[in-house]
Amino acid sequence: MQKINYDEIVSQLKSELNSECAIANKYGIVLGSKIKEFSKGKIIPHKILSLIANSRDIADELNLNKINSFALEAQDYNYLFSFSDELILISKLNLDMNLAKYMPSITVFLKKLNETMKKEEVMEFSVFDFSKEIQRIEESVKKAKSREKKYSIIKDLVKYVSK
Repeated sequence: MQKINYDEIVSQLKSELNSECAIANKYGIVLGSKIKEFSKGKIIPHKILSLIANSRDIADELNLNKINSFALEAQDYNYLFSFSDELILISKLNLDMNLAKYMPSITVFLKKLNETMKKEEVMEFSVFDFSKEIQRIEESVKKAKSREKKYSIIKDLVKYVSK
């Protein structure tokens, strides 16, 4: 299983989309970041995580199928939180950035990254056959016993001669 390099992905996003980004897992732990406020290893604030967790309830209240993201407007920047089942993508955008043009790119990117993660998961587990293992153990015990019997005569001779 190959490990995903989130720092490299975030660097590519910064160059392609001209915005600072961070990627966090569904628990809010930042996996890779170019945003100072959400540096790698930190945890997204609980209130933001609870808003993401309650997005299904909010969507139901508004008679929507799903909410994929939300934006927070701060004094100097907009923070866009896009999320899937496994990942949260945080984008730090200038106030003059057109979100309508930016959103489709982020949504497609997040879907592809989420699919990549699912492909890397172990889908099937092999069934462990205990009977085969028991047979192997029994065979190795038999071989060990036969070796002891083969060399027992030599051992006895060596003991006799050494007396």
